[in-house]
Amino acid sequence: MKTNYQLKLLLALLLSLSLTGTTALAADADADHEHAEEEHAEEEHSDEEHAEEEHADSVVIEPGMAQQAGVTTAMAGPAVIREAVTVYGTTTMNPQGISEVKARFPGLVIAINPEVGELVSAGDTIAEIESNESLQRYRVQSPISGRVVSRNANPGETTGDQPLLTIINYDQLWAELTIFPSNARRIQPGLEVIMEADGEVMRGSISHILPGSSESPAVLARVTLDNSDGRWTPGLLLQADITIGQSEVALAVDNRAIQSFEDNPVVFVQEGTTYESRTVALGRKDAEQTEILSGLEPGELYVVENSYLIKADLEKSSAEHAH
Repeated sequence: MKTNYQLKLLLALLLSLSLTGTTALAADADADHEHAEEEHAEEEHSDEEHAEEEHADSVVIEPGMAQQAGVTTAMAGPAVIREAVTVYGTTTMNPQGISEVKARFPGLVIAINPEVGELVSAGDTIAEIESNESLQRYRVQSPISGRVVSRNANPGETTGDQPLLTIINYDQLWAELTIFPSNARRIQPGLEVIMEADGEVMRGSISHILPGSSESPAVLARVTLDNSDGRWTPGLLLQADITIGQSEVALAVDNRAIQSFEDNPVVFVQEGTTYESRTVALGRKDAEQTEILSGLEPGELYVVENSYLIKADLEKSSAEHAH
């Protein structure tokens, strides 16, 4: 009986030790599992942070949204950079576009048709006059096409020395540019000129140069402007770049594409729906294009119009990420 009792006691002791070991192993396993989960979470968080850092310089814009925002692109490639002299001047009337219409013979104004502000065409009858000498009527025709800017006669009045009408044609204007002596030798007729006034740009070439006077040593360069669309008027102040030389460069972008981001000049490159910021090194530039020395490859698509919208989006993302 004693032997059986001892055996039972030994078995109970072994069972107790076995259960204690199993519990400890299970606890260790749970601790290992929790530690593994924490490490995995930390790795995922680190990966997310790394991904955010990796893409902090890019944004995703769907095609429809880009079109709605007016974001346009161009392909980077070779270009011609112009060396230019910047001058200033004003627009003025071409004398050939001004006509002061007078009666050929003194007489009575029978009819006068156009009002101030009306358009007339060359050859239109604009007045009918009865001659004082012959008492016969004759017609006065418009010598040019243009707009009536003043009218100095009415039916029943007699003609005098002043014009019946003044007609101006604004289809052609002059740009008169002041050239100082330091640049005068480099400026010749025929050179291309890019002019800007009130945000509008127009191209032309120097038609002739007027010498300076004793009162002013500066010379005057005149450029004939095609103003058939009526964009410009006489008396506008303008800035002009006169091209005096040009150089071919391997890679250039439109000036509108260059933005300053994180204190560096950048352009935004499009790859599908992703627009990535690229820091670039700049070279020579003119009024329209800038040479790119590094940071961009020929054939890549870069944002031209409304690139500032992408810059604003990146700045917003950077500010949110910082917080």
